[in-house]
Amino acid sequence: MNLFLLNQKPYARVVAGLIATQGARGAFVIAGLWLPVIALIGWRALRAVDAVAVVPADRLAVLRSIPMFAPLPVPTIERLARSAVPIAVPAGALIIRQGDVGDRFYVLETGTVEISIDGRVLRTDGPGAYFGEIALLRDIPRTASVRAATGASLLVLDRAPFLEAVTGTAQARRTADTVVQQRLDA
Repeated sequence: MNLFLLNQKPYARVVAGLIATQGARGAFVIAGLWLPVIALIGWRALRAVDAVAVVPADRLAVLRSIPMFAPLPVPTIERLARSAVPIAVPAGALIIRQGDVGDRFYVLETGTVEISIDGRVLRTDGPGAYFGEIALLRDIPRTASVRAATGASLLVLDRAPFLEAVTGTAQARRTADTVVQQRLDA
């Protein structure tokens, strides 16, 4: 064995040995054959990762319809969809209490909710409505109360993933600020 080979790392010795015994072309062919072998060995693990990464299309569509999420890149909206937790609330349940600390963002999938300030109902919203962003984006207490007028299903995003997504791009941040300002001005 040549002195050059003894001074190399193990993988370099293998490559140098292949070149010495098989020539450059043979070494490339042998090295190239390892790629499909590695892919086959890792196939099961890749399938497992792929299965976990699946995001329901309906959840993506709901989140994509929200103006401040619309400019987000696909991987970000998919990450949001995976972190969203579906919850069901009965009619009459208080979802948000005015003055409380904001810790979540909500998207109404089914049902209706009543938005009120100081006990006065401002509006009733249906599927596709969202709320909770003002307290999260401005880091202020909840500006309104939200009560389920009917049984409702919601997607809930915790503070951290919501803020990470919305403040991660300038366009999403501007859109979110516009939404917040419009709601505060109403």
